[in-house]
Amino acid sequence: MIFALDVGTRKIAGILATLEDEKIVIHDVVIKEHEHRAMLDGQIHDVDKVARVVKKVKEELEKRNDVKLEKVAVALAGRFLQTAIGEYEEDISQVNEINDEVVTRLELSAVDNAVQNIQSENMYCVGYSVIRYELDGNWLKNIRGLRGKKASLQVVTAFLPIQVVDAMISVLRKVDLVMTHMTLEPIAAINVTVPEDLRILNIALVDVGAGTSDIAISKEGTIVAYGMVPLAGDEITEAITKTLLVDFSTAEELKRWLSSSSNDDKKLYRNILDKEKEITRDELKKLVSPVVQNITDKVAEEILRLNGQAPQVVMVVGGGAKVPGFVESLSEKLGIELDNISLKNAKNLNIIDNTGIIEGSEFVTPLGIAYTALTRSGTIFEQVFVNDEPIQLVGFSGGHTLSDVLLQCGYSLSELIGKPSESIVLEVNGKMKILKGELPKPAPIFINGKKASLRDKVKHGDRIFVGKPSQNSGKKYRLYDVVPPIELDFGSKIEYYYPPVNLNGNIVNENVELNDGDIINYDPVFVGTIRENLEKNLANVEFFFNDVYFERKQGIVKIYKGDLQLSDKNQVNPGEKLRVVLEKKPLKIADITQGEIKRVKINLNGKEVILEKDSLLYEVNGVIVSKEYEIKNGDKIYSTTPEDSSIIVADIFAYLDVDLKKIKSYQLLKNGQTAFFTEPLQDGDEVIFTYELKG
Repeated sequence: MIFALDVGTRKIAGILATLEDEKIVIHDVVIKEHEHRAMLDGQIHDVDKVARVVKKVKEELEKRNDVKLEKVAVALAGRFLQTAIGEYEEDISQVNEINDEVVTRLELSAVDNAVQNIQSENMYCVGYSVIRYELDGNWLKNIRGLRGKKASLQVVTAFLPIQVVDAMISVLRKVDLVMTHMTLEPIAAINVTVPEDLRILNIALVDVGAGTSDIAISKEGTIVAYGMVPLAGDEITEAITKTLLVDFSTAEELKRWLSSSSNDDKKLYRNILDKEKEITRDELKKLVSPVVQNITDKVAEEILRLNGQAPQVVMVVGGGAKVPGFVESLSEKLGIELDNISLKNAKNLNIIDNTGIIEGSEFVTPLGIAYTALTRSGTIFEQVFVNDEPIQLVGFSGGHTLSDVLLQCGYSLSELIGKPSESIVLEVNGKMKILKGELPKPAPIFINGKKASLRDKVKHGDRIFVGKPSQNSGKKYRLYDVVPPIELDFGSKIEYYYPPVNLNGNIVNENVELNDGDIINYDPVFVGTIRENLEKNLANVEFFFNDVYFERKQGIVKIYKGDLQLSDKNQVNPGEKLRVVLEKKPLKIADITQGEIKRVKINLNGKEVILEKDSLLYEVNGVIVSKEYEIKNGDKIYSTTPEDSSIIVADIFAYLDVDLKKIKSYQLLKNGQTAFFTEPLQDGDEVIFTYELKG
């Protein structure tokens, strides 16, 4: 059973039908009018409003027939219609017999050729008809079941803007329906009204709806052209609205009364000023006549353009053509006899109506949608298989991607790429921090046994396998993922400094697992703190100074960030990388104590120098030493103050590079006078010391 849906400008009709012995069996029909003007000229302008009416039609059919409707066949009006001819030729010498699969491939290849010939961008092919088949150069009505070397064909294709198709798909998605067949309204209408045997005649079919008048032309055994005029029943309704000052629904009611078989010659109505008025049937006919003349004039022009001359026969369908005078006017405009044009009644078609509802020209298009879907004639849907289930691809656009196919099948992104594990939210130093979950491994996908990606193209007949994504149990975050340690590079090794962290009010020094809602706080890290920690790596020296025990490190720690040496007051952030240099050097007495320093400025051998002298004397293990003495483990160091600690002449030898033991003779002058080494020195004294070394 097929669910056919005719989404018209004024009404939406839903039909449940089957096919028995080439006859359409109508099991049920539901018709609902739009509550608001959600469609104009056959186009959907308000997806939500249209979807609400479609939902009512669907639910009523489901309830009355105890079925679940998930798939639907639709047709689109020809507003902004463009057509193109497509041709294709293929060597089929390796084909044992031309079957349905081969024919479909040939036809869709010809459609693809037509797609290349369309100049406008963003157009969808919404239907096609085969103009002619040829097998090895011979014209044939049907090539199924035959064999040959070369098959060729020509098709006429119909294109609409992608927005028109997308709007229809959006409506269907909102009511959980998947489109399995789509065609153009005149294709649907001519398929059911003009069987193949009649197409030898030159017939023009005109489907006059509310928004558009769609046209199809047949001759020489096939359908050769499609066209559209953007004028139809709504123009008549609007003319009534403007002239009689009534709202659209009242004007629509008056138009239907005019088209009805009612015996009433007068009709009461209320205008927008709340005044009750009366109009006769003749007055209303006269009112709408100019509009009917204009519509039929444009329709006749389009038929003549498409056909090149007046057709033999014109079949008119659709509710918009039921206005008195329409058929007569069209006959006059085309210059054909009135006997050769008629308003087609759906009840006279090759159908079995189990509802008793089907009557009138307005039912032709919905019946045509059902028939076209049941016979799969002129479908522009390519077919692929997803996990062995056949899938009809919506809209022929010259190539579908794998993602297009899988999204149409109802796959969600989570079913294709999986869901990440749950995130956790923390508070870190008073600010919210989100740790995202771990990404899963996407579902494995193969096209014809080869691994594929969602961007790969698919073609008619492809077999697609879709597995399931690998879900992760969830990433476990730990403390050092949030407050990472500071990396210390010693050159030959890497060590880490772990900042102390307060977790939920407790100091922690371990890389514990974190939970959603944890509160983390940590203080800035100073270089001085890191330095103190690193000094533990330096060697100790233990000694006594003036009978007090001391323990000191032998060396210094230098910390760099890049090439910049940091001071103890500098701050570093968790996770930063620092370079550490450990400089080992002996500990000297001068490093632990410093007596009062006395200084004098003198002139020594012609150069100005400053002599310095510690006011203390140092004794280590009973031996007098200088303050440059390198302290060793166990040393006992004492400092004393001498009675006379003034600077004397002998102190100049601290600035002279000379070995006194090698001096043979010398001359010592202080301020020009011979002097002794024990004489005190004062600022401004001049000292000259000359000597002769031993041979």
